[in-house]
Amino acid sequence: MKRLEQAKHNQLIIDKITRTVSYSYRIPSYKTVCRILEKHGLLSSVGNKWTERSVYRMLQRNGYSGLWGLHKFMLDKCP
Repeated sequence: MKRLEQAKHNQLIIDKITRTVSYSYRIPSYKTVCRILEKHGLLSSVGNKWTERSVYRMLQRNGYSGLWGLHKFMLDKCP
């Protein structure tokens, strides 16, 4: 994937994770997020299955400090 395609793909994954985090009472575990991504047939930008570490690192590269940081960003964005 080229950088632009990778950025679009990562945004699609972040949107899916955001929906998962917003509909749950507690912040889900990384393992749960990986299972949800796998269930929907979403692979990483290089075509691998998602692992806990790869989800965390992808969120970090996109400016979030993991699932907690994504959740906090959503709360700050929509008070």
